[in-house]
Order: sequence, then structure tokens, then C-alpha cells
Amino acid sequence: MATVGRLQHIALAGFRSIKQLSLDLAPLNILIDANGAGKSNFLSFFSLMNRLAEKGLQLHVRAQLNGADRALYFGRKVTQRLAVDLQFPFNRYRAVLVPTNDDTLVFESEAVLVHGRETGDAGRLNSQALAAPGSAESGLAQAGMGSPARHVARCLQDWKVYHFHDTSDSARVKGAYSIHATERLLPQGDNLAAFLYHIRETGNYQRIVRAIQRVAPFFHDFIFLPEANELIRLRWKHTGSDDYFDANMLSDGTLRFMCIATLLQQPAMPSIILLDEPELGLHPFAMHLLAAMMRSASESTQIIASTQSVTLANQFGWRDVVVVDQNSEGSQFRRLQEHEVAAWMEQYKLGDVWEMNALGGTPE
Repeated sequence: MATVGRLQHIALAGFRSIKQLSLDLAPLNILIDANGAGKSNFLSFFSLMNRLAEKGLQLHVRAQLNGADRALYFGRKVTQRLAVDLQFPFNRYRAVLVPTNDDTLVFESEAVLVHGRETGDAGRLNSQALAAPGSAESGLAQAGMGSPARHVARCLQDWKVYHFHDTSDSARVKGAYSIHATERLLPQGDNLAAFLYHIRETGNYQRIVRAIQRVAPFFHDFIFLPEANELIRLRWKHTGSDDYFDANMLSDGTLRFMCIATLLQQPAMPSIILLDEPELGLHPFAMHLLAAMMRSASESTQIIASTQSVTLANQFGWRDVVVVDQNSEGSQFRRLQEHEVAAWMEQYKLGDVWEMNALGGTPE
């Protein structure tokens, strides 16, 4: 994969159920745990960093995290600061956030560090201070190229947690959406029709259609009928019929798979794809295809996905897995080691070993 936007290591202290975390990240990272162990909190940290980079920290802390006291590990009486250290191939981002009297978080410090590139300077880190102490929002520059701060901002603004769980009658993926919303697939697939319309002439679109046809043989293709008010909605054609249908005529699993296939086979990948239980509602055969698409996508982007599916976990190797457990010190994250699994893997697949409670990541 292209490594320039890859997150190599994350150190985090004081966030929700995570008292202390230090974790190396690979191109493909599959989180397995029992209910309530902390993988959802791990994913929500990426949402926090995304909103921080988009200058929406205060709104996110209040509206999504329910205040600083809920965001900090066991509240401010136990935890006085939230510390972040993100390591990329050439840069690092560090921040310390502290609670205020009105139950929000502000910066104690924020900096981007860049590895020295001059002769004789290898390994040295040069620091650029960003937000001043007490600042309510990040000092990261506008996302783009040309400076370490702009590069870090570009990476963080890519960090969206995708969960295509809402397939109810009122789900936005089933409604009309602006035909111009094509830069990125939205986290709940709201703009799926517009995004597919935008890439319809590409080879990626053809791969998406073929993947869907393998899961849903009745599906022939999407039908794109832009409306007069520059809206478009999801429509599709049934194999062997001239009629076309809307998203309400799809099963929940098929609609979710359409979103996932589009996300993992789009032409321009984000720096990280974060997936929250992507197996929800999928047939076991569809999970095999899902895993294959995830492995393929990890060659050009970084995948971090949580799962509670033995079937999906069976599709991956031990090097891909991060086990999440909960103990008196909070959520614990660890990568599997070969000596833990070598004997098991001679006879079983990884998910089966997990189900036998031989790896952790299960209720005690």
C-alpha cells in the first residue's frame, strides 16, 4: 500500500474505557472482542480526531461524547487529561486535552513533529506548535500538501467510521440526495446513488456491479435517473426484466453489501477506512467476498474494522487481528503473536480458535 498516509502507531491515554493504549497498526487490522470490551470506543476516538481536524471539537464533545466527563476515563475525578500521540511515516501528531468547568475539552498542548531530513539529521524530530494552551479548537492548518500540519490534517479529515446499519424505510440511503455529493461516500451511505453515478464510467464501477451480482444474482445494474431538482436516488434493474426498482425493494443485507462494495472498491481511497461490524445482516457467502475486498483494499489504503463474527474472522490471518479485552485497567488492545496461535492454526481457522476462547476477546 501507499504508506504516506498510513497510521503506524497510536498512543492514547484517558479516553472513555481506554486508560492507556500503545498499539502498532498494520495495513489490515481486525478488532475482535466481547461486548463492552472497548472496540467501539477505539473507533469513536477516530471520529473525535476527525471532528478535531475539521474545527468541530466543541460540538463533538458536547453532542456526541456527552461532555468531557463522559469522554475521559472514569471522568475528571480519575483522569485529568486526554493524551494523543499519532505516528505517521514522516510526521507525528501530539495533543493533550483537558476538561473545563463547563464540561468540554480544550487544548493544553498541540504539535506536529516532523522527522529531520537534512544530512546528519536522521531520526531527529522537529516540533511545530499548533493550538495555544486553552484553545477551544485545533491549530491544524487547512488540509492539503506542502507542510506537515496540512498533511496531518488531510489524513485526519479522511477518518470516517462507516456503518451501514440503518436500512429502515426512513434511511437516507433510500431517499433522494444531491447529485453533486460525490467527493466521498458518506459514513452511512446517504449519497450512494450520487457517488455511483459519478464513477459509472470507471472500471471500479464495473467491479462493484460484479461483486453485487455474486451476492445477489437477480441484480442486473443500477439505473441512474437524475431528477429536475438535481437530486438522484438509488434505482436498479432486475435481471431478465425491463422494470426498475428503488432501494425499498432490496433486502437489508443486499443494500448494506452495495454500500460496502462501493466503499472498498472506489477509485480514490481515503487514508484509512474504519468499519464498524460490516458483517451485520450479510449471508456467510457475502462475508467471504467482504473479506476478499478488505484484503484487496488494504493494498492501497489502511483498514481498521471491528467484528463479532466468527465467520468473518475465519477469513483472516493471525497477523491481521487485534484482540480487545477489558480488565481492571480498562480496555486492553494487543496484536496476536505467532507463539499464541501456531499450534492452533495447524487444525483450525482463526475465528474458530477465537470461539473456543483460546485467544481472548470473549467474556470471562
